[in-house]
Amino acid sequence: MTDSTHAQIHFNEFGMPVATAFDDIYFSNQDGLAESHYVFLQHNDLPQRWQSHPLDTFVVAESGFGTGLNFLATWQCFLEHAPTALKLHYISFEKFPLRQSDLQQALSAFPQLQALAQELIQAYPAAEPGCHRRVFANGRIILDLWLDDIHAALPQWLVHAQQSVDAWYLDGFAPDKNPDMWRASLYEAMASSGRPGATFATFTAAGAVRRGLQAAGFAIEKVKGFGRKREMLRGHLPVAQDHATTASSATPREVTVIGGGIAAACTAFELQQAGYQVKVISPAIADGASGNPQGAVYPLLHAERSPLAEFFTQAFGYACQFYAQNCAQDWYPCGVVQLGYTSARAERYTKISRSTDEQGPGYAPQTVRYLTASETQALWSALPAYPSLCYPQGGWLRPAAIVAQLLKDCHVEHQLLANVEPQAQGWQLTFADGSTRHSQTVVLACGAALKQLLESFAVQLQNVRGQVTQVAATAVTQHCPVVVCYKGYFTPADQGRHCVGATYARDSEDCRTRSIDRDENMDNLRDNLAPANWPHELKPIADRAAVRNTTRDHLPMVGELAPNLWVIGGLGSRGFTAAPLAASTLVAALQGQPLPMPASLWQRLQPQRLQTR
Repeated sequence: MTDSTHAQIHFNEFGMPVATAFDDIYFSNQDGLAESHYVFLQHNDLPQRWQSHPLDTFVVAESGFGTGLNFLATWQCFLEHAPTALKLHYISFEKFPLRQSDLQQALSAFPQLQALAQELIQAYPAAEPGCHRRVFANGRIILDLWLDDIHAALPQWLVHAQQSVDAWYLDGFAPDKNPDMWRASLYEAMASSGRPGATFATFTAAGAVRRGLQAAGFAIEKVKGFGRKREMLRGHLPVAQDHATTASSATPREVTVIGGGIAAACTAFELQQAGYQVKVISPAIADGASGNPQGAVYPLLHAERSPLAEFFTQAFGYACQFYAQNCAQDWYPCGVVQLGYTSARAERYTKISRSTDEQGPGYAPQTVRYLTASETQALWSALPAYPSLCYPQGGWLRPAAIVAQLLKDCHVEHQLLANVEPQAQGWQLTFADGSTRHSQTVVLACGAALKQLLESFAVQLQNVRGQVTQVAATAVTQHCPVVVCYKGYFTPADQGRHCVGATYARDSEDCRTRSIDRDENMDNLRDNLAPANWPHELKPIADRAAVRNTTRDHLPMVGELAPNLWVIGGLGSRGFTAAPLAASTLVAALQGQPLPMPASLWQRLQPQRLQTR
């Protein structure tokens, strides 16, 4: 895998963006927005089809995201004309994403779209390969932006996208300028991903495109093109005589979520957004690792593009937007810095920050940047002069407040689950007080409790005890502007206190606090940040111990363990980074909808990999 390359563009005499490599414009010089409406919305019969769509979500797929103009035009039109109960899922593929600054300049040509354009620009993902899910309009609009060559991405997407698309926008640079994209495999993917009756529209009328789409099974017609273009193509997949689309059931489906931490909260929230009735069962809310006073959000990266790094580059961007949208009052995107406090660490960070030209992983600067010792001190002069990795979009949050906010509209029952057993049509839940209940669909998202609950399924997990120490802010530390990571971590002050964390004791589940752990937290801070003096002046005032649930490969465990029994766990010490995307993907899989991650990555998250039998 290689990192995505930004599009090389220039702006012509009309101020319109032109792709230098393809010598082609992104949209019409005369009126790009009118062109989008005419070619893609009008000739896919939108918004008329939205009025009578039998399902709760309308799915659009697009080849070539470009400036996002088609997406913005569809978003605006959807909010104006679609029934309020309908959702839009917009899936787009882009090999050469624009830089954020180029996107801003290109979209400034459309003042009528500026409010939406600014939301898109704000949420625009780093140029990391894979799928980037972003959510808009209070959850009504989901964008899945795949950054990769479309022919590499389609097989990874199609596994979970059969017969799911209602309308295809066949866009991209003209077939004579970009012949690589216009291939039979694209037309075949359009057909296999289309629901019966799915439509497509494209600006081109090229004979090879028409013949390719016909061979894939589309009925085609030529119609008048936009502006000076003589002709364009539109078409649809045939519908069998006996085919009837099943309308989404009016009675909401019910799911029981077991757990009270961030995994359970994100899952319950995503299920509610998808129209499910959710019951959350847990002895308490944010009583485990999600109850710490402060938590950091940043990715776990390797010096090569490992599956772990692939998951975290996608999860990190989604988490940052998720918290900004749903929990802004408790989310502080101040940046995170990892200090190279030993030569071995500094060398590892150099490798992580190398570009692909230097045989490195080539992470986007939006994800991570290498800082020299003086650049590290420029972030905060009280830091020691070490090189570091900086995650500019990372930050810290208030875990318990975030969990409570996500669960605020959920029905929560306080019970301790002791056992889960299969029953005809679902699962029997047995609680610690001896009571039982039946649930057809269950999601186990209960952190450290998963280790024991899943023993009967031969799933092997590990629990790791961690203790954090709170210290009183001093005249120096109250100005700390970033989360500082070393062997432990140190957070900016919240209500006069910093968090210093955290110990890592495998296979220990004793949550009583220990003075030896407090000493370890303080010693690590003093040693790793030497020669800085301020760590020696800090006074510990409180401690908290909790247990993290981890897997042997450090990837989360997410998926269906047995029919209608789903699990999400093993989030380890990056739970707040991993949980939003893990939950969103679980809910998409539960609904049978296209997933926001490559099929090969989803396969690696499955709980079955951890079974010993």
